[in-house]
Amino acid sequence: MNIIFPKKFLWGAATASYQIEGSYNIDGKGESIWDKFTHTPGKIKNNENGDIAVDHYNRYKEDIKLMSDINMSAYRFSLAWTRILPEGKGSVNQKGLDFYSRLIEELLENNIKPLMTLYHWDLPQSIQDEGGWSNRDTSKYYADYASVVAKNYGDMVDFISTFNEPAVFTIHGLVDGYMAPGISDMDHFTAAVHHVNLAHGLGLQAMRSNNKDLELGCVLNLSPCIPCSEKKEDVEGTKIYDMYWNRIFLDPMYKGNYPENFNKNIEKYNKEGDIKIINQENDYIGLNHYQHTRVKSDPNYLLSARGAFGNEKPFNLEDVELTFMNWEIVPEAYYNQIMEVKNNYNDPVIYLTENGCAYPDIIENGKINDFKRVEFYKKYLSAVKKSIDHGANVRGYMTWTLMDNFEWALGFEKRFGLIHVDFNTLKRTPKDSYYFYRDLIKNNGFTL
Repeated sequence: MNIIFPKKFLWGAATASYQIEGSYNIDGKGESIWDKFTHTPGKIKNNENGDIAVDHYNRYKEDIKLMSDINMSAYRFSLAWTRILPEGKGSVNQKGLDFYSRLIEELLENNIKPLMTLYHWDLPQSIQDEGGWSNRDTSKYYADYASVVAKNYGDMVDFISTFNEPAVFTIHGLVDGYMAPGISDMDHFTAAVHHVNLAHGLGLQAMRSNNKDLELGCVLNLSPCIPCSEKKEDVEGTKIYDMYWNRIFLDPMYKGNYPENFNKNIEKYNKEGDIKIINQENDYIGLNHYQHTRVKSDPNYLLSARGAFGNEKPFNLEDVELTFMNWEIVPEAYYNQIMEVKNNYNDPVIYLTENGCAYPDIIENGKINDFKRVEFYKKYLSAVKKSIDHGANVRGYMTWTLMDNFEWALGFEKRFGLIHVDFNTLKRTPKDSYYFYRDLIKNNGFTL
């Protein structure tokens, strides 16, 4: 059976600045919350950090050649805010601007479309010291940063995302403290939700005032939520978790309202005119998806319900297929999520901005036979094609990720890449999945 995608479909890969760049204090870059968090003992597995990561800052030409060799048509990457504005505001760092100019120029020379993300979790530490996202002023600082980006790169790129996965960095950064900045405070979280939403709207305004032709939106990690049991408390807990994980950013950005049950939480931060700013016209929805989420009620958790994440296995399950992240392999959940966005959010343009899996890849005779990853991609891409056949306006697919990297609080243990990286020597070795992706791109599809 041949699975063939529409003509001009974008095929690419995604990365994040902190996870790959390294050079954390080089050429004028300032400190981010992830720099500080990873330098705090006990926060990261094996006390690892992204100081070097995979040295993409110095090896970007090599990495772009690996993309070009298989004819990727797009590359999604994020900017490090503190590389451009070391203090998050004020003076601009020309060396930081120059790095991203070189990166973009190299992509364009190789006929690879740059898909830029302004914020992939690495808030300037100086802004965190002023309250971070709980401080309304951070939304203004972000808009100023967005303006700098649009002024400098608006004639080089036409696709920019404001945020990557705001639910992830607010819940895991401000509720359970699993990620930077490592806070557990519900008031801080609630304020942050609104100020991130506001920053999205202000950022769109700032960028469009510099270049009205930019294609702008936000990237959200969406996951269908299902109860881990039929108990009433788990069913109700699932509704709560779905609101926090899927709705509190998606709804105000793309519908112009918060979920009804969240309004009472947000009202003291939501000032007159804010919703109109937040609900600026978006040109697309960026959709990241890895799994559906099983949820159980947990009155001791700040959100009152908890979904499995990190190294946790899904609740009460046996004999299910899992990735090395202990995430369930459920391609139908991907299809369902895409169709829910299509049907409930006015049939938007959708870019699938992250999808992938981690496995403990092993080099044998200079090769990595990651057949489980290849099978994962076949299953999930089949679900994507099914959604397109059923009318979803999906324009492109970005695998997570181009190459093995620093996987946040889990350090270097989890490998998601198409390309293996030896974290001691930094040698890049394409995996079998890389060659599968090459053939997929060449044929604009694959055979089941």
